[in-house]
Amino acid sequence: MKKLLGLLAMILVISSLSLAENDQDILKNISLDSKWSQTYYDKDGNDANRLGNEGFKKKNKERFRWTEEVEGTLGLNNEWGLDANFHYREHNDRFYEDGKRTQAKGAEKFSVIEFAKAAQWGSLDTTTKLGWRNWTYRENGGVGSQHTVGQSNEFYFGPTFNLKIFGQNVTTTAEAVYFNQRGTANQDSRYYTVRDKNGEIRKTDGLGANLIFNIGNTIFDNGFGKADYYVNLAHYLRDGKAKDTKDSVGLAYLTGIGYQTPSFAGFYAGLNVENEFKKRTAKSGFTNEFSVWTHLGYKADIDTPVGVITINPRIGYRPVDKNYKKGNAWKYDYYNSDSKRKIEEENELNFGLKVGLAVK
Repeated sequence: MKKLLGLLAMILVISSLSLAENDQDILKNISLDSKWSQTYYDKDGNDANRLGNEGFKKKNKERFRWTEEVEGTLGLNNEWGLDANFHYREHNDRFYEDGKRTQAKGAEKFSVIEFAKAAQWGSLDTTTKLGWRNWTYRENGGVGSQHTVGQSNEFYFGPTFNLKIFGQNVTTTAEAVYFNQRGTANQDSRYYTVRDKNGEIRKTDGLGANLIFNIGNTIFDNGFGKADYYVNLAHYLRDGKAKDTKDSVGLAYLTGIGYQTPSFAGFYAGLNVENEFKKRTAKSGFTNEFSVWTHLGYKADIDTPVGVITINPRIGYRPVDKNYKKGNAWKYDYYNSDSKRKIEEENELNFGLKVGLAVK
């Protein structure tokens, strides 16, 4: 918390200086988010065919994750009115076995830097982006210090279109991509890894495209709260150059519905029900994950001469997470046979604190 407040104080000073001249580059917004989560292994196999809630036992502890995230936007008024968006997220994991914490450690780091230009084409809102995404994976193999075991890079360029169709909010993104990857990194499952005859993962690079379609809208927003629905259909086309690699399309289809109560003195509660289907066409099998999230939070806005500071502590509880896995579509490619399948169920409890600044 002390670090968050210190960073916000620095942000306020920088922002007040940058506001002195309207034609200078300015900070538009920034947010800092810390989150702690504990995952419990509930059921698998045939037992997971019925909804359970037996995870909250010491022996079922699976993973503790601490996440730090920062993102924001700079207005580059001296550079043709471009926006510079940045996003950094780091997961740090500790693992358990029979209720006891092991020496195994892992980390996932995700970075984005992009330049964006918004334009209006009649009734069509467009934003064209040029950017770079990086995924870096680290682990210690159960002993000692961590080291990098995988890294992916994605350089992309393309437009996003926003419009309304029959009253629904529709967003379409089309990006041309150059990518490379080594080790266990697979661009968050957008591509896949191939091993040589010695079991070593081949490095690869190539061209591709990201085609993403979103649709959603508010179902109701009144004195009883707010509910909305959302559908995200993402397609990641990849053509890798390494030996034995195949052209592939990574599919990630997310559908969900969310509800949030009216705010009472800043306090609110909510519920999200989601289903996510994932598949890579170059490999057999798929995953299908159904989850129910509940959350309780408090949100306060503090108006300052520079902008609005938002403070948002919250807790979340996932009573249902049923993940059906078939074939070798698993994240880490454990299984290589179509006949292998598994159903897993987990529970999760988390706490987070987000602090943000929206500059006036």
